[in-house]
Amino acid sequence: MSVYTNVSDQELAQFLEDYDLGKAISLTGISAGVENSNYFLDTDQGRFVLTLFERLSAAKIPYFLDLTDWLSTHGIPCPRPMHARSGKSLNSLCGKPAAIVQCLQGRSIEGRAPTLTEIRALGQLLGQMHLAGEDFPQRHPNPAGLPWMQETARHLVPHLDPADNQIIADELAYQSHIQREKLPGGVIHADLFPDNVLFAEQQISGTIDFYYAGDDAWLYDLAVVTNSWCARPDGQLDPSLSVALWEAYVATRPLRDDEAPLWFAMLRIAALRFWLLRLDAVHFRRPGAITFCKDPEEYHRILLQRRQGL
Repeated sequence: MSVYTNVSDQELAQFLEDYDLGKAISLTGISAGVENSNYFLDTDQGRFVLTLFERLSAAKIPYFLDLTDWLSTHGIPCPRPMHARSGKSLNSLCGKPAAIVQCLQGRSIEGRAPTLTEIRALGQLLGQMHLAGEDFPQRHPNPAGLPWMQETARHLVPHLDPADNQIIADELAYQSHIQREKLPGGVIHADLFPDNVLFAEQQISGTIDFYYAGDDAWLYDLAVVTNSWCARPDGQLDPSLSVALWEAYVATRPLRDDEAPLWFAMLRIAALRFWLLRLDAVHFRRPGAITFCKDPEEYHRILLQRRQGL
C-alpha cells in the first residue's frame, strides 16, 4: 500500500456521488506496501479505505473484491467492499480502477515480535481462512507462482551480482521439481505479513490486502506466514513461535500425510518469492507521492537459512 496517484478534492467528491457513504472529510495516504495507491477515507458516515489499482487491470480486480466479500460472510474478518448505487464494487477514479472497502478496527503488531497468544490466533485464523475459501466458486492461479518467479529472475539478472544470480538459479531449479500442485489447496492469502493483520487485545480483528490472493497449496501459505512472523533478524526461525503457529494451524486444518515432507521446500520457495518481489521493487522502482520499499536483504537471509534447513 503506497500512494502513486494523487486525488484532488474535486475528483474525490465526484467519485463519492455514486455512493451512499456521505461527504468526504479527509483523505490520508497510506505509505506501507508497494503495489497500489491506498488512502484512509474519512466521511461524515465513518472511516473507509480507498484503493486505486496501479497495475492490475479492471478485468482482474473483481476476483479479489468477490473473495473478500465471500470470506467476510463466512466468518473471516476481512474488508467488505462498499457497493455503489449501481451495485458495482469496482469503479474508476483518476483514470484508474478504484474501490472502497471497510476500514477494520485494531492495530498491526509491525515492529515487534508476536506473543504466543497472537501467533496461535494467527495459526487458527489461517486454517479457518483456508477452509472458508474451499467452496469459493472462482478459480485464480497464484499470480506470484513459479512462472512469475522465473520471469522476474530473468529481468533482474543484469542488476544482481553473480553470486545472487546463482542462488536464485539454483533455487528455481530445485523448486521446478517440487510438485506442490498435488498438495491440498485452494484460496490462499499469499501476503499475510504482520502489517496485514490487525489485533485488538491479542485477538485478530481484521485481515487486509488480499491482492496477491489466488489458488495454491495451503502449506505454501503457511510457509509465507511462518517466514514473515517467526524469523529472527539473522533469518533463522524462532522455534517457540514457529511451533506454536504450526500447532494452531494443524489443529484447525489437519495436514495430509504428503504435506509435512515438503515443509522446508515450501519455506524455501516462500522466501525466494519475497526476495524476488523486493528486489523487483528496488530495481524497477515506480515514482510515487508516498512510496516504501522493504529491504530485500531480509529475505536473502531467510532464504539462505531455509536452504540450510534452519
